[in-house]
Amino acid sequence: MKIALADLPRPFLAETRVVVQAANGNWHDLQTVLADAGMPAPGESAGLPASLSLLSGLNAAGKLKLQRALDARVNGAPSPVLLKPMEPLAKILLTEGRVALARSNDQLPAKMVVGFSKFQQSIADPGTTIRLDPAAHYDIEATLVAVVGRPATRVSAGNAARSIIGFTLMAEVTHRDMFEAEWKTSNSLFAKNGLGLSPMGPSIWVARLNELDSGTEITLKINGEVRQRFAVADFAHNIAGATKAWSRTVLEPGDMVALGAMIARPQGANMVDAPTPIAVGDRIELSCAPIGTLNASFVA
Repeated sequence: MKIALADLPRPFLAETRVVVQAANGNWHDLQTVLADAGMPAPGESAGLPASLSLLSGLNAAGKLKLQRALDARVNGAPSPVLLKPMEPLAKILLTEGRVALARSNDQLPAKMVVGFSKFQQSIADPGTTIRLDPAAHYDIEATLVAVVGRPATRVSAGNAARSIIGFTLMAEVTHRDMFEAEWKTSNSLFAKNGLGLSPMGPSIWVARLNELDSGTEITLKINGEVRQRFAVADFAHNIAGATKAWSRTVLEPGDMVALGAMIARPQGANMVDAPTPIAVGDRIELSCAPIGTLNASFVA
Protein backbone atom coordinates (compact mmCIF):
# COMPACT_ATOMS: atom_id res chain seq x y z
CA MET A 1 0.00 0.00 0.00
CA LYS A 2 1.21 3.49 -0.86
CA ILE A 3 0.00 6.82 0.50
CA ALA A 4 0.82 10.34 -0.61
CA LEU A 5 -0.23 13.96 -0.38
CA ALA A 6 -2.15 15.34 -3.36
CA ASP A 7 -4.35 18.28 -4.23
CA LEU A 8 -7.75 16.71 -4.91
CA PRO A 9 -10.67 18.69 -6.35
CA ARG A 10 -13.27 19.49 -3.73
CA PRO A 11 -16.64 21.19 -4.33
CA PHE A 12 -15.07 24.62 -4.84
CA LEU A 13 -11.28 24.49 -4.46
CA ALA A 14 -8.47 21.97 -4.65
CA GLU A 15 -7.57 20.74 -1.19
CA THR A 16 -4.48 18.86 -0.02
CA ARG A 17 -5.53 15.38 1.06
CA VAL A 18 -3.87 12.15 2.13
CA VAL A 19 -4.49 9.69 -0.71
CA VAL A 20 -3.97 5.94 -0.97
CA GLN A 21 -3.21 3.94 -4.12
CA ALA A 22 -5.29 0.96 -5.20
CA ALA A 23 -3.95 -2.08 -7.03
CA ASN A 24 -5.05 -0.62 -10.40
CA GLY A 25 -2.88 2.46 -9.81
CA ASN A 26 -5.71 4.90 -9.11
CA TRP A 27 -5.62 7.08 -6.01
CA HIS A 28 -8.41 7.51 -3.46
CA ASP A 29 -8.98 9.83 -0.52
CA LEU A 30 -7.81 7.94 2.59
CA GLN A 31 -10.60 9.40 4.74
CA THR A 32 -13.19 7.97 2.35
CA VAL A 33 -11.58 4.53 2.24
CA LEU A 34 -11.45 4.42 6.05
CA ALA A 35 -15.15 5.30 6.15
CA ASP A 36 -15.90 2.53 3.64
CA ALA A 37 -14.07 0.10 5.91
CA GLY A 38 -16.05 1.27 8.95
CA MET A 39 -12.85 2.41 10.63
CA PRO A 40 -12.27 5.62 12.60
CA ALA A 41 -10.65 8.39 10.58
CA PRO A 42 -8.25 11.01 11.97
CA GLY A 43 -10.42 13.94 10.83
CA GLU A 44 -10.70 16.15 7.76
CA SER A 45 -7.92 18.55 8.78
CA ALA A 46 -5.69 16.14 10.71
CA GLY A 47 -3.08 15.82 7.96
CA LEU A 48 -0.35 13.32 7.25
CA PRO A 49 1.06 12.77 10.80
CA ALA A 50 -2.35 11.69 12.15
CA SER A 51 -2.84 9.35 9.19
CA LEU A 52 0.59 7.80 9.75
CA SER A 53 -0.19 7.37 13.44
CA LEU A 54 -3.49 5.66 12.62
CA LEU A 55 -1.87 3.30 10.11
CA SER A 56 0.88 2.53 12.60
CA GLY A 57 -1.72 1.38 15.11
CA LEU A 58 -3.45 -1.10 12.79
CA ASN A 59 -2.98 -4.79 13.42
CA ALA A 60 -2.95 -7.40 10.64
CA ALA A 61 -6.75 -7.70 10.64
CA GLY A 62 -7.16 -3.93 10.43
CA LYS A 63 -4.74 -3.67 7.51
CA LEU A 64 -6.60 -6.42 5.68
CA LYS A 65 -9.94 -4.69 6.28
CA LEU A 66 -8.56 -1.42 4.93
CA GLN A 67 -7.04 -3.13 1.89
CA ARG A 68 -10.34 -4.85 1.07
CA ALA A 69 -12.20 -1.54 1.24
CA LEU A 70 -9.59 0.00 -1.07
CA ASP A 71 -9.78 -2.87 -3.56
CA ALA A 72 -13.57 -2.58 -3.65
CA ARG A 73 -13.53 1.04 -4.77
CA VAL A 74 -13.98 2.07 -8.41
CA ASN A 75 -12.95 5.15 -10.34
CA GLY A 76 -10.49 7.24 -8.30
CA ALA A 77 -7.88 9.67 -9.61
CA PRO A 78 -5.54 8.00 -12.14
CA SER A 79 -2.78 10.59 -12.03
CA PRO A 80 -3.17 13.32 -9.39
CA VAL A 81 -0.36 15.80 -8.88
CA LEU A 82 1.53 14.33 -5.93
CA LEU A 83 3.18 16.61 -3.39
CA LYS A 84 6.14 16.11 -1.09
CA PRO A 85 4.95 13.68 1.61
CA MET A 86 5.98 15.88 4.52
CA GLU A 87 4.14 18.31 6.80
CA PRO A 88 5.57 21.79 7.58
CA LEU A 89 6.48 20.98 11.21
CA ALA A 90 8.15 17.65 10.48
CA LYS A 91 11.92 17.21 10.46
CA ILE A 92 14.35 15.00 8.58
CA LEU A 93 17.46 13.62 10.26
CA LEU A 94 20.05 12.82 7.59
CA THR A 95 22.27 10.04 8.89
CA GLU A 96 25.99 10.29 8.31
CA GLY A 97 29.07 8.77 9.95
CA ARG A 98 32.65 7.75 9.34
CA VAL A 99 32.11 6.78 5.70
CA ALA A 100 30.35 10.04 4.84
CA LEU A 101 32.78 12.29 6.65
CA ALA A 102 35.74 10.64 4.99
CA ARG A 103 34.16 11.15 1.58
CA SER A 104 32.92 14.70 2.02
CA ASN A 105 35.60 16.75 3.77
CA ASP A 106 38.30 14.52 5.27
CA GLN A 107 37.33 15.18 8.86
CA LEU A 108 38.24 12.59 11.48
CA PRO A 109 35.88 9.60 11.18
CA ALA A 110 32.84 9.53 13.47
CA LYS A 111 32.35 6.34 15.50
CA MET A 112 28.68 7.07 16.18
CA VAL A 113 25.60 8.07 14.22
CA VAL A 114 25.93 11.74 13.33
CA GLY A 115 24.36 13.85 10.62
CA PHE A 116 22.35 16.88 9.65
CA SER A 117 18.89 18.32 10.18
CA LYS A 118 16.70 19.22 7.25
CA PHE A 119 13.45 21.12 7.35
CA GLN A 120 10.32 20.88 5.24
CA GLN A 121 11.08 24.14 3.43
CA SER A 122 14.19 22.58 1.90
CA ILE A 123 12.13 19.82 0.27
CA ALA A 124 10.68 20.00 -3.27
CA ASP A 125 7.69 18.18 -4.72
CA PRO A 126 8.26 15.10 -6.91
CA GLY A 127 8.54 15.83 -10.61
CA THR A 128 9.39 19.46 -10.02
CA THR A 129 11.86 21.80 -11.71
CA ILE A 130 14.48 23.08 -9.26
CA ARG A 131 16.42 26.30 -9.69
CA LEU A 132 20.18 26.37 -9.11
CA ASP A 133 22.63 29.26 -9.07
CA PRO A 134 24.77 28.67 -12.19
CA ALA A 135 27.78 30.19 -10.42
CA ALA A 136 27.59 27.83 -7.44
CA HIS A 137 28.53 24.18 -6.96
CA TYR A 138 26.05 21.52 -5.79
CA ASP A 139 26.09 17.79 -5.24
CA ILE A 140 23.41 15.15 -4.78
CA GLU A 141 22.93 12.06 -2.64
CA ALA A 142 20.34 9.32 -3.12
CA THR A 143 18.64 8.52 0.19
CA LEU A 144 16.10 6.05 1.51
CA VAL A 145 13.87 7.74 4.07
CA ALA A 146 12.26 5.87 6.97
CA VAL A 147 8.98 7.53 8.02
CA VAL A 148 8.03 7.55 11.69
CA GLY A 149 4.47 6.56 12.59
CA ARG A 150 4.54 6.63 16.39
CA PRO A 151 6.41 8.77 18.96
CA ALA A 152 9.93 7.62 19.83
CA THR A 153 12.07 9.20 22.55
CA ARG A 154 15.31 7.53 23.64
CA VAL A 155 14.01 4.14 22.58
CA SER A 156 15.69 0.77 22.10
CA ALA A 157 16.57 -0.48 18.63
CA GLY A 158 13.55 -2.79 18.76
CA ASN A 159 11.15 0.03 19.62
CA ALA A 160 12.84 2.24 17.04
CA ALA A 161 12.10 -0.39 14.40
CA ARG A 162 8.48 -0.60 15.54
CA SER A 163 8.11 3.19 15.27
CA ILE A 164 8.68 3.07 11.51
CA ILE A 165 5.53 2.92 9.36
CA GLY A 166 6.90 3.39 5.85
CA PHE A 167 9.56 4.52 3.41
CA THR A 168 10.02 7.17 0.74
CA LEU A 169 12.86 8.63 -1.34
CA MET A 170 14.77 11.89 -1.16
CA ALA A 171 17.40 13.28 -3.52
CA GLU A 172 19.42 15.30 -1.01
CA VAL A 173 21.01 18.33 -2.69
CA THR A 174 23.82 20.17 -0.89
CA HIS A 175 25.15 23.63 -1.71
CA ARG A 176 28.79 22.52 -1.76
CA ASP A 177 30.34 26.00 -1.63
CA MET A 178 28.31 26.83 1.46
CA PHE A 179 29.12 23.44 3.00
CA GLU A 180 32.87 23.96 2.63
CA ALA A 181 32.58 27.34 4.36
CA GLU A 182 30.27 26.07 7.11
CA TRP A 183 31.94 22.82 8.16
CA LYS A 184 34.85 24.74 9.67
CA THR A 185 32.37 25.99 12.26
CA SER A 186 30.81 22.49 12.75
CA ASN A 187 27.61 23.75 11.13
CA SER A 188 25.93 22.78 7.86
CA LEU A 189 22.44 24.15 8.40
CA PHE A 190 22.48 26.55 5.45
CA ALA A 191 24.18 24.18 2.98
CA LYS A 192 21.63 21.43 3.65
CA ASN A 193 18.53 23.62 3.75
CA GLY A 194 18.43 25.67 0.59
CA LEU A 195 14.83 26.52 -0.24
CA GLY A 196 13.22 23.71 -2.26
CA LEU A 197 16.51 22.10 -3.30
CA SER A 198 15.87 18.45 -2.37
CA PRO A 199 12.99 16.59 -4.08
CA MET A 200 11.10 13.92 -2.09
CA GLY A 201 8.54 11.26 -2.96
CA PRO A 202 6.75 10.23 -5.02
CA SER A 203 4.84 8.47 -2.24
CA ILE A 204 5.23 6.63 1.05
CA TRP A 205 5.29 2.85 0.85
CA VAL A 206 3.45 1.78 4.00
CA ALA A 207 5.48 -1.08 5.45
CA ARG A 208 7.19 -2.15 8.64
CA LEU A 209 10.96 -2.35 8.81
CA ASN A 210 10.84 -6.15 8.78
CA GLU A 211 9.01 -5.97 5.42
CA LEU A 212 11.95 -4.13 3.82
CA ASP A 213 14.25 -6.71 2.27
CA SER A 214 17.94 -6.07 2.91
CA GLY A 215 18.61 -6.62 -0.79
CA THR A 216 16.30 -3.77 -1.83
CA GLU A 217 18.25 -1.42 -4.10
CA ILE A 218 18.19 2.36 -4.48
CA THR A 219 19.40 3.70 -7.83
CA LEU A 220 20.17 7.28 -8.88
CA LYS A 221 20.45 8.15 -12.57
CA ILE A 222 21.66 11.52 -13.78
CA ASN A 223 20.83 12.23 -17.42
CA GLY A 224 20.10 8.52 -17.86
CA GLU A 225 23.43 7.31 -16.45
CA VAL A 226 23.58 5.31 -13.20
CA ARG A 227 25.74 7.22 -10.72
CA GLN A 228 24.69 5.72 -7.39
CA ARG A 229 23.36 2.21 -6.75
CA PHE A 230 23.33 0.52 -3.37
CA ALA A 231 21.24 -1.85 -1.28
CA VAL A 232 19.77 -1.52 2.20
CA ALA A 233 22.37 -4.07 3.36
CA ASP A 234 25.16 -1.69 2.25
CA PHE A 235 24.43 0.97 4.89
CA ALA A 236 27.20 1.52 7.43
CA HIS A 237 24.47 2.11 10.05
CA ASN A 238 21.33 -0.03 10.01
CA ILE A 239 17.95 1.70 9.91
CA ALA A 240 16.85 0.62 13.39
CA GLY A 241 20.16 1.74 14.90
CA ALA A 242 20.04 5.12 13.18
CA THR A 243 16.42 5.66 14.27
CA LYS A 244 17.34 4.70 17.84
CA ALA A 245 20.18 7.25 17.80
CA TRP A 246 17.99 10.01 16.37
CA SER A 247 15.24 9.29 18.93
CA ARG A 248 17.34 11.36 21.32
CA THR A 249 15.95 14.36 19.42
CA VAL A 250 12.34 13.20 20.10
CA LEU A 251 10.70 11.71 17.00
CA GLU A 252 7.02 12.30 16.26
CA PRO A 253 4.71 10.86 13.60
CA GLY A 254 5.70 12.36 10.25
CA ASP A 255 9.36 12.84 11.20
CA MET A 256 11.90 11.07 9.00
CA VAL A 257 15.28 9.36 9.24
CA ALA A 258 17.26 9.35 5.98
CA LEU A 259 20.14 7.04 5.05
CA GLY A 260 21.88 7.30 1.73
CA ALA A 261 24.80 6.88 -0.61
CA MET A 262 27.20 8.74 1.65
CA ILE A 263 27.08 5.92 4.22
CA ALA A 264 26.77 3.06 1.74
CA ARG A 265 29.59 0.57 1.33
CA PRO A 266 28.49 -1.04 -1.94
CA GLN A 267 29.02 -4.73 -2.53
CA GLY A 268 29.03 -6.80 -5.70
CA ALA A 269 27.87 -4.87 -8.76
CA ASN A 270 26.66 -1.91 -6.70
CA MET A 271 28.43 1.44 -6.99
CA VAL A 272 28.51 4.78 -5.26
CA ASP A 273 29.90 7.95 -6.81
CA ALA A 274 29.35 10.30 -3.87
CA PRO A 275 29.21 13.17 -3.48
CA THR A 276 27.99 13.45 -7.08
CA PRO A 277 28.02 16.91 -8.71
CA ILE A 278 24.71 18.24 -10.04
CA ALA A 279 24.33 21.26 -12.30
CA VAL A 280 21.94 23.33 -14.36
CA GLY A 281 20.50 21.22 -17.19
CA ASP A 282 20.69 17.91 -15.35
CA ARG A 283 17.70 15.63 -14.79
CA ILE A 284 17.52 12.86 -12.22
CA GLU A 285 15.63 9.61 -11.65
CA LEU A 286 15.81 8.12 -8.15
CA SER A 287 14.26 4.66 -7.98
CA CYS A 288 13.43 1.95 -5.46
CA ALA A 289 11.14 -0.91 -6.53
CA PRO A 290 8.58 -0.89 -3.68
CA ILE A 291 8.38 2.94 -3.60
CA GLY A 292 8.56 4.03 -7.22
CA THR A 293 10.60 6.62 -9.12
CA LEU A 294 11.30 10.21 -8.08
CA ASN A 295 12.03 12.59 -10.96
CA ALA A 296 13.33 16.15 -10.99
CA SER A 297 15.16 18.53 -13.32
CA PHE A 298 17.48 21.46 -12.60
CA VAL A 299 17.45 24.86 -14.31
CA ALA A 300 19.00 28.28 -13.80
